[in-house]
Amino acid sequence: MSIFNNLQGYNIPEGFFTAIPFLISYAEIHYHLRFLFPKYYRKEPEIITDIPIRVIKNQNLTIPLLLIVKDANLFPVNLNSAVINIEGKNKTISHEFKFGKQINSKYFSQILDIKVSELESEQFLKITAKLDVEINGKFKIITNDNYPDINTMSYKTFYAKGSLPMPKGWYAGESHYHSIHTSDQVEFGADIRSTAILAKAMGLSWLFVTDHSYDLDDSEDSCTKNDADLPIWKQMQQDVKINDSNKFRIIHGEEVSIGNSKGENVHLLAICHNDFIEGYGDSAEKWFRNKPQRSLTEIRELHKYANLFIAAHPIENIPFMQKLTLRRGNWSKIDYKNSGISFLQVINSAEIENVQRSIKSWTKLLLTGDRYYLLAGNDAHGNFNVMRQIKSPFWKLFASKKQIFGNFFTAFKYHENEPVAGIKNGEVIISNGPFLSFNLKVGADLYPIGSTCKTGKAGLIFECETSIEFGEINNIYVHIGNCKTAKEIEITQPANNIELDLPKTGYIRMSLTTKNGGMAFTNPIWLG
Repeated sequence: MSIFNNLQGYNIPEGFFTAIPFLISYAEIHYHLRFLFPKYYRKEPEIITDIPIRVIKNQNLTIPLLLIVKDANLFPVNLNSAVINIEGKNKTISHEFKFGKQINSKYFSQILDIKVSELESEQFLKITAKLDVEINGKFKIITNDNYPDINTMSYKTFYAKGSLPMPKGWYAGESHYHSIHTSDQVEFGADIRSTAILAKAMGLSWLFVTDHSYDLDDSEDSCTKNDADLPIWKQMQQDVKINDSNKFRIIHGEEVSIGNSKGENVHLLAICHNDFIEGYGDSAEKWFRNKPQRSLTEIRELHKYANLFIAAHPIENIPFMQKLTLRRGNWSKIDYKNSGISFLQVINSAEIENVQRSIKSWTKLLLTGDRYYLLAGNDAHGNFNVMRQIKSPFWKLFASKKQIFGNFFTAFKYHENEPVAGIKNGEVIISNGPFLSFNLKVGADLYPIGSTCKTGKAGLIFECETSIEFGEINNIYVHIGNCKTAKEIEITQPANNIELDLPKTGYIRMSLTTKNGGMAFTNPIWLG
């Protein structure tokens, strides 16, 4: 007998299961059920500050601090002032910003440009924001945010002298991001305009906005009621269009909840696809109605030159409660074939253990003989420096560094900054900072990442780069996969221009690590 049968006849508060599965920030602190109030409930709007994990000095002589006030239409707040303290290695500075304004809108944001030109670059800075506010007639000093029970720590950002160690013609960006248009009872993201400002300050070149399909079909007045006219979907597309530019590309997308071969809900990133794809099977908007609306088999007919479909976190560990209440599952090889998808956002978090496990699972797929391209994203819901989460529904919040915007990025080489065409071209790497790429040389011909080389011997030509932030390169690896034996051999610290003996069918890929935790992984050159 299922848990659902066991619960029949009980008077469960409306929305109870909605709050169980989600552990994503920014977290709502005033959502409650009819007779059940969370321990962290406050009659206050969410007041949040955030900064990028990295700021490039040659892009900015300031550090952009994002200030968000959410749901002040329910709980108006007076913003009086903010004092920002910045601590460097040899110097500490402070700046004060005066507001003197009342906020009573559903969403408010402002970028505070913190002048740091007098500080030396190539160092980590510690930053703290203290906000003087008035809520419900009471004055408060808020440090960084007003989330209860979260230990407030200084933001940490690296003030870099130059851009990411990326050669000309390579473009790094974020492939999986949720904006303010992902907004429901327990989570929300940041506005697209502010996101673009922070992303450019980090040295990134592009962004896919991938809001949940079950949020994009909501009405403007309620996150639990749908609107067939799709006003939120249309507004998201409009926000993308307004903020997109040649210097920083923003592409509209959607994270679709869709059915796999087992009838479970999995997630699909539909990038630059102009028609909305419905999917609310795992939205928890309706009790126990968690069957997928559409199947991955339908996606095969939707592939076009201008769009891109990506398997979102296809091998992520699914928490038990999400399997139970939301019917969530994983992708399988049959799902990739049924949908015609070969681009996999395998990396969904910058945690080392998660990255290592994900790369191992990806290589197992490669050794079966099929071609799957590795992409990285962070699934960030507006988290630029810290992720504020619901740890225990209705009981406890906590902060982590698990899914931070741009922490692990995807980079492609192309003749222009066109993310969809560039990724589909196949010359793609993923990294949390350092750079690595390679070619195979056969006679006068060079074979780049993503191409096919049909010879048994080839010269290896690779290029790698790091910076002070990531530290010296300490290990470089060549991985040669043999699909006939289903094994991968590893060559450590290869010399440039060495000749390699290659299997008839398989692939060759490369990876590296640095002393400060930097990692980079290339996609394969296919063999045979």
